[in-house]
Amino acid sequence: MNLCTVGKGLFGTHVTWEDIEEDMRRELHTDAHFGPNKKAENIGDGKGFMSRVVLVNPDWQCKDKDLPERFIVKIVTQLAVCKTFEEVADKNNTENIFNDEKVRSAFEKQQKAIHNAEATLYAYLKTLPVGKFPAPKIYYTRKFSESNPLKGYIIMEFMENCKTLHIYENISLHAMDEILRALAILEATLLKSDAKINSFTKHILADLYGPFINEKDTKLAIQYLRDFAGGHLSEKVDKLDEIVTEILNLASADNLSEELGMQRVVCHGDLWSANILWQNDGDDVKMTALIDFQTVNLGCPATDLVRVFSSCLSGKDRQEHWEELLEHFYDYLKNEIVDQQMPYSLEQLKESYRRFFPLGAFFIASMISSFFNIVCKNADEEQRMKSMDTAKEKLEALLDDIIFFHQRNLKLNGTKTLDKCL
Repeated sequence: MNLCTVGKGLFGTHVTWEDIEEDMRRELHTDAHFGPNKKAENIGDGKGFMSRVVLVNPDWQCKDKDLPERFIVKIVTQLAVCKTFEEVADKNNTENIFNDEKVRSAFEKQQKAIHNAEATLYAYLKTLPVGKFPAPKIYYTRKFSESNPLKGYIIMEFMENCKTLHIYENISLHAMDEILRALAILEATLLKSDAKINSFTKHILADLYGPFINEKDTKLAIQYLRDFAGGHLSEKVDKLDEIVTEILNLASADNLSEELGMQRVVCHGDLWSANILWQNDGDDVKMTALIDFQTVNLGCPATDLVRVFSSCLSGKDRQEHWEELLEHFYDYLKNEIVDQQMPYSLEQLKESYRRFFPLGAFFIASMISSFFNIVCKNADEEQRMKSMDTAKEKLEALLDDIIFFHQRNLKLNGTKTLDKCL
């Protein structure tokens, strides 16, 4: 039995109704119990790949206090990522690398480690004043261990009237500012908590993406980019193809803080469109929470900033305002740190952004080209074309800047050529 094995619990996982009910009754200090009309809905399809996100209506019976009418159970599983890789392979008539047992086993080991790190982070966030950091209320976390190899999950608040945005949607600069404030709070508050974060990995990129970075799969990612939108960007992708093996240096990216003399800080690790909750605010959106901290790590802040700018902003806004946004973030961080020494300078932050951009933006570009058809499969033709236009604009700007910043970084290193990772 493993995380790729279909279980008898909720939506094929190993986590049962009995597990959830026992946890909630204990944590909420209630004698109420789940009722005959309890319901569970899988709401995470197409929005993430490492978990089942289940919305639970417990139908409380014999209530003795105010209890949550609905809540979220985030269950670690490989079922979602297995399905995604299978769909991509079927659509493109390619080999499914996730059929390799060694790949699945290595990925499961990492899933368990990062789930436990996320649980540790949420335990810390629970100690902050209410409203200090935008995150759902956590009711209970269950970590993996030798005695618990199959049931890792987090039970949390269901935030009403919230939504995630897809990677082919854009947000405003004002909305991005809200994300920067939240990141500054996270980074600053955890600077004071060394004991809490010592267990966080310092090489998340090599750990998580390393098993999937090889010559065959890199060529496949390039082909997806080349074929996207009927080959609209093929000339730019050809230029990317010439340098991609130099870009995919995960070890170098993991050590970027040391290279630039920056202090390592707590990073989200997977900050893109699907891991941010929003509410409609007139013609704009308002951020309500950052979620999915399963890749929390000690690293360089640029690893979050590059990916969230690349996935959430239009190409035009990102290109014209990235420096301004970094300055905003740095000011927010200074305001939060107050009497502590800053972990890095503004120029170090900007330089780390330039250095990490080719790799971080390549991750986002690959996601756009690989998964666009999957997440848009139920859209009507008008909406699909609108989404395609947004994705093309974003992707073209990413390709331009991946090439630009890579060439810039090479020149900075003089005649030294970056090590190839493949």
